[in-house]
Amino acid sequence: MTALITQWLARDPDPKTREELQHLVDTNNEQELSDRFGSRLAFGTAGLRGKVGAGPNRMNRLVIQETATGLGHYLLEQVQDAASRGVVIGYDGRPDSKQFAHDTASVLTALGIKVYLTYQVAATPIVAFGVRTMNAAAAVVVTASHNPPEYNGFKVYWENGAQIIPPHDSGIAAKIDEATTK
Repeated sequence: MTALITQWLARDPDPKTREELQHLVDTNNEQELSDRFGSRLAFGTAGLRGKVGAGPNRMNRLVIQETATGLGHYLLEQVQDAASRGVVIGYDGRPDSKQFAHDTASVLTALGIKVYLTYQVAATPIVAFGVRTMNAAAAVVVTASHNPPEYNGFKVYWENGAQIIPPHDSGIAAKIDEATTK
């Protein structure tokens, strides 16, 4: 597990979660480290959702960036004119949501995908409706909906404005897996 943690620390763009992880290492908190590094948050039809914190089994900037990379590659392969049609991105009022939305926008822009980023907190239905209004390829809402405040999430809506369904969930998940190994 030490190698995984070292690799994570080298890639994590957030000093806050790097410090959190380093504290867990320094205090030899093996139970917490095993929980955070024993698996990765699973992407499904509801996207991702989990506690905010360091490691692949938590919501954080690196997990968001890898997820956005996988989504972007999948969209470019599956949706005609995805780059020019773009992705609508919104977020809720949770502490990390705006940063996660900006990270998503940065990744998609770097992949050549146009982004429509809300300039303030936006309700999930408004962002999903934006897909149809803007004729976008997809939408992302950074929210954990009804979950407690220590959680956050990454929901994906398809070009029809509806939450993703199979096979898109597994297709995006496969691209996320590819992004985590690069």
